[in-house]
Amino acid sequence: MSESKLPLTEDAVKREQLSDDFANLREDFSKFSEECAFLFDAFAAITREPECITKHTSEGIRHLCFWLKYQVIGYREKIEETQECWRVINRKK
Repeated sequence: MSESKLPLTEDAVKREQLSDDFANLREDFSKFSEECAFLFDAFAAITREPECITKHTSEGIRHLCFWLKYQVIGYREKIEETQECWRVINRKK
């Protein structure tokens, strides 16, 4: 006899979706961390030869710092949203 699966409850579906969302967020953050490591190494290399810092280099650094800042803000917001969803689901227990 095969076992029939009972349909998931609404909360179970939400937990499963939240778990998937968290795994995706973790994967995205891991990739972002790798990009940051590369950029930080590049910034460190540039500072070793300050005479190479042209106006274009300076503008590029400014742009990347702006991008980094808003990536971090975005991750912070996603983490807070995920935590709040988790709290809501667990309050119903």
